[in-house]
Amino acid sequence: MSKDHPPLDVTSYAGFALLAGAGLEAALRAVPYPRAVAAALAAAAVAALLPYSIQLRTPQSRLDDPMAAARAVRELTRPGDGVLFMPARRREPILSSPGEFRGLKELALARHAVPSGTLHGIELPAPRIRARMLTVQRIAVVMDPPGRPLDDTPQERMKRDVLDRSFRRCAEREVRGMVVVLYARPGAC
Repeated sequence: MSKDHPPLDVTSYAGFALLAGAGLEAALRAVPYPRAVAAALAAAAVAALLPYSIQLRTPQSRLDDPMAAARAVRELTRPGDGVLFMPARRREPILSSPGEFRGLKELALARHAVPSGTLHGIELPAPRIRARMLTVQRIAVVMDPPGRPLDDTPQERMKRDVLDRSFRRCAEREVRGMVVVLYARPGAC
């Protein structure tokens, strides 16, 4: 994000909405207004919140762009390639645009989000991730932008180790809040 368009502070909007709702409820309970007055107060509250609601739905309100990352994965890959999310919480692109990942092998996922009752699913143990990674020639990796701290789980350490030892970077696409990197075995770019 540029300095001209800093990320929006969503918490202040939520607080404002709660405060407006509480004020409206208190006003309606304090005096038995006729329905027309109550409707006017409700409309005024909605009108006061509308600019904030609209602003929250703009692309600038997001810190990242999962749909752009999904398109970048599609542009860089071909059927049969693997895909990894580093860290695992970077799985939002496949959740929001699963069609862009059709034909790719998700190398680290053991259980999807819904059946596992989690936001991003559950990953395999590190040795199984390694084994899966070594079955493909090319891997698209959706990752945090440079400068973010690396997750220190066995799975994330294994992903980094296998990529460093057995693959090389072929291509890279930066999107808002994420980087998509294509890794390949020597000679497979």
